[in-house]
Amino acid sequence: MKRSKFVMKRTIRFLPGFAVYGSMVFKTLRSKNTTLRLHTFLTSTFAVQLCSALNQTKIMKPFTLNQLKQFLAQTFIAGLLLSLTVYAWVRALLFEAPFSLSEDGSIILKAIGTGWLITATIRLAWHALLIIGEKIQHINVHVIIKTQWAVKIFVAIALSTVLFACNAQVGINKNLSTGMVTSYKGMSVEDTKMIMNNEELNHHDIPIGENFVIVNEKVKGLTVKDGKVSVGCSLTITDKNGKALLSEPDLFKDNDVFEKVDFLRCTVSTGSPMKWEENYKVHVVFTDKYGKGTIENNVTIRMIDVP
Repeated sequence: MKRSKFVMKRTIRFLPGFAVYGSMVFKTLRSKNTTLRLHTFLTSTFAVQLCSALNQTKIMKPFTLNQLKQFLAQTFIAGLLLSLTVYAWVRALLFEAPFSLSEDGSIILKAIGTGWLITATIRLAWHALLIIGEKIQHINVHVIIKTQWAVKIFVAIALSTVLFACNAQVGINKNLSTGMVTSYKGMSVEDTKMIMNNEELNHHDIPIGENFVIVNEKVKGLTVKDGKVSVGCSLTITDKNGKALLSEPDLFKDNDVFEKVDFLRCTVSTGSPMKWEENYKVHVVFTDKYGKGTIENNVTIRMIDVP
């Protein structure tokens, strides 16, 4: 009975944070071009832990062994739930990306470790701030040492950290009209689209024999060397069985140095041995040859008869 009451109290304490997290997920899913960035995970974790800490009434005393075990268990469970939720959400959006046990397993382990570290750090920072506030209160400095001021200072510090993390050039976009998924690391892209016959597509049906263009607009983060940038572009097309119909390691070979780059595009041709009403996966990777940045475009197209 005591154990049940304890679990119930802990669950109620975390509900406000999960409510905030749920609302953030809902708002993101409603957007036309869903952007999944690292700061979504950080902001969600911060919201849950902040709401959890605000419901505590006692300042943490130095850890005993039991308290340490309890602290590690609580932060691990919170980090685990958030990490798996975020991972499941991302995989649901990126269902077209092939599942790899080794790669996805590594991502899950890293996400759990990162989530645990973040939750533990936030909890420790919160308690340390309250302890400092209590110590200063004992010196009779009453102007800025109220608990509400401690909360405001903590929120300001946490938000500053989150905003700094938002500047990291790592992210994933999904165009809900075409289903194209774009991931980038070390570079950034503002918008991605598919164009055929000078018109932007809002579907993934391609008449067999036609060409279409994958465009990444407002690209930033390319490494500049002697006033120039160098970009590579690989293209792979596979059928439903994973057989490669086309594999070009570098379409920009011998013509990969540019004065300035605002956008990156790749022209994709269709035709034999493709068949009508069959789906094909198109994988395009743009690489910063002077740096380590990459932009990856993945889209599944359906071949149709010429209208």
